[in-house]
Amino acid sequence: MLPRWIPIAASITLVLTITATVNVRSYIDLANEQKAHEELNQRVQQMNDENLGLQEEIYYLKNDTDTIEREAKKYGLVRPQNKLKLSSRAGDMGNAEEPTNRQTPTNK
Repeated sequence: MLPRWIPIAASITLVLTITATVNVRSYIDLANEQKAHEELNQRVQQMNDENLGLQEEIYYLKNDTDTIEREAKKYGLVRPQNKLKLSSRAGDMGNAEEPTNRQTPTNK
């Protein structure tokens, strides 16, 4: 006959083994989640930095005349007589009529 403590010891060993397995697995899952969280935070920071750079670029494209002229030249636009105009290679439009009743648009 088996001593009375063997089934109790086996039960305790089984409970401890299951508890250790669950804890180790949970720790591994937690470590993986922390790593994913750090990677996502780095990506968010990169996107915020990129967003700030784009906002700055938009500001200068709207408000800085040097930036506007530099970008306009990239697309073949020139500034004769303080107006941007598409440069034409087909010929001169010197005989074109200027409208006299043109109004400047207003910001609302």
